[in-house]
Amino acid sequence: MTDDRFDEPTLSADQVMANLSLTGWERLRYVLLGVAGLTVAALVGSLWATEPGGLPARTHVAFAALTAAGLGWAGFAAWVLSRRGPLFARDRVIAGGLALGFSTVATGGIALIAIVRGELTMLLIAVPTGLVLVSAATALLVRARAHRAALLRRKRELQRGDR
Repeated sequence: MTDDRFDEPTLSADQVMANLSLTGWERLRYVLLGVAGLTVAALVGSLWATEPGGLPARTHVAFAALTAAGLGWAGFAAWVLSRRGPLFARDRVIAGGLALGFSTVATGGIALIAIVRGELTMLLIAVPTGLVLVSAATALLVRARAHRAALLRRKRELQRGDR
């Protein structure tokens, strides 16, 4: 006995895509990411602003980089939460790019500090650790791009099937 009701789709491509917005748990994750980013930016910014005396230029650069990273993650979370409708993994691609950018800058900065100070031990610890972070961020970005490409391919297939 065959059941023919599964041969015809019951939802159009537009109806399927309308149901692809963020779930409650995903929204909560992005709210927590935004709060964490703002917290980092506020704490580092407060420390930076209230530090007595003149700070060395490298300390200003480090505080600026940490504040920018916190604000970057908070801004990203706000952008995701403000979107209505499906993102087709665009959020994953942007998060992967942010992670790759921040981990690359951090690794380069720590390596530069170690070289300037002439601390070989610091360099031998920081660079491999940083390369692990950069590699992980790169893998996440590649995976996110592949996932997005697959979703967009499927979207085009569904839209062609509606015609």
